[in-house]
Amino acid sequence: MAKLSQDEKTILAMFSYMRPSGTPTETMFIERFLTPLGFTRDPFQNLVLTVGDKPRILWSSHVDTVHGKEGIQTLAYDGEMLTLSKGAKLNSSCLGADDTAGIWLMTEMIKANVPGVYVIHHAEENGCVGSRDLARGNPEFFADIDAAIAFDRMGYDSVITHQMGMRTASDRFALSFSMMLDDALGDGSKSKYAADDGGAYTDTNEYSHLVPECTNISVGYHSQHTRNESQHVGHLIALRNLLVKADLSTLVIARDPAQVEYAGSRGFYRGGFFGHGNWDHDDPWDNPKNYTAFPDRRSTGSMEDLVRAYPDVAANILASYGMSRNTLMDEIADMYGDAALEAV
Repeated sequence: MAKLSQDEKTILAMFSYMRPSGTPTETMFIERFLTPLGFTRDPFQNLVLTVGDKPRILWSSHVDTVHGKEGIQTLAYDGEMLTLSKGAKLNSSCLGADDTAGIWLMTEMIKANVPGVYVIHHAEENGCVGSRDLARGNPEFFADIDAAIAFDRMGYDSVITHQMGMRTASDRFALSFSMMLDDALGDGSKSKYAADDGGAYTDTNEYSHLVPECTNISVGYHSQHTRNESQHVGHLIALRNLLVKADLSTLVIARDPAQVEYAGSRGFYRGGFFGHGNWDHDDPWDNPKNYTAFPDRRSTGSMEDLVRAYPDVAANILASYGMSRNTLMDEIADMYGDAALEAV
């Protein structure tokens, strides 16, 4: 393999940290890569840094990974794809590209002085804790923000317009963002960016009632949350090359955050989860009057209960995270043995 570039060295260094939320390894990562840039904690434990005078774009990622335990992991890199090493797969549950890739992009944009409010969110993998708390505890923070753009999406080509079936960004915004990206993405890009209404959820979803355009952008990882997770490094670097020179003034702001619009079946995520919208159902969770008594539907019951009640939704969420049927079978076999697959 050819000698690593400085970009590749930094990416590999960042990806070596297994960072469950609140762990010492997460703190080590922050102190090494983020504190020197000027990030500080807000009251909700998010890391925040502003570049420029009254910027109107919020750039988003999250500091935690979904690893089962903390520490340093070894990696395999062939000059294109970054994965866990064979040895690391015995002890590590994932690569952590979700969302180390987004953090690297944001740090590069900061170094290039790209204007924006940069927020690296606390405990996204635990249920968007930091972003939810920020939206509820300090909605004034978003008063001057036109777009909240997350770098936390699998694949190579998504500009997310809907999260959990609810519109969070306009098609006009997605088109303008796609055109801006297409103008500059070169070597390493796998395909053209385009509007994608199949988003699961990430931190920007928590802001969709406060910010007109809330999206999530593909950063080149796949099979996230699994041992087979991979990151296309060339795509990540090519995306950086665009973002540090992009003309952000071409972005179209068109969505009214007061208007609630859904795509297809809303299923379990039909509105109450997000704390706003129009309700016409008998389900008490769909009645905003119950929000004081029932502040967060995710806080009750078990994961097993939810999957049994909403199997189609659970399957769609896994697919949106890049989990194929074969990958899921591999994970089941790793955890419970091949015998567990006899009924499949």
